Amino acid sequence: MGERAGSQHGRAAELLSKWRAAERDTAGARLAESVAAAAVEAAVEAEIAAAKAESAAAAAMEAADQAKAAAVLARDAARRAAEGAATAETRAEDDEARAGQNVADAEQAEADARDRFHEAQSRGFGDPVVEGDQVE
Repeated sequence: MGERAGSQHGRAAELLSKWRAAERDTAGARLAESVAAAAVEAAVEAEIAAAKAESAAAAAMEAADQAKAAAVLARDAARRAAEGAATAETRAEDDEARAGQNVADAEQAEADARDRFHEAQSRGFGDPVVEGDQVE
């Protein structure tokens, strides 16, 4: 019976050892499954992030294109404003020259009228009308 008990004991130890090994294999497989599931989840999240990055890049390119177009419009508007300012400056210079001439003409007319008045006054306002003295 000792041999049979030893044989049974050996068989039990062998079966127990295989069972424990199978438990370890199962635990390892579950861990591998968990890691694989996490890897799949990470890949899905990476794909979502890549899509968002692509969308953001497209939006950034669109914004850059719009900014470039706005810069071109602003440059053109600034050029037109500068041209308008140059035209206004030329007109203002011409207006200033005409105004200066008008002042000179008015001052001359005033001086002529003053001189005629003083001449007429010195004659007592009764003498014949001198050329340029006519009252309208």
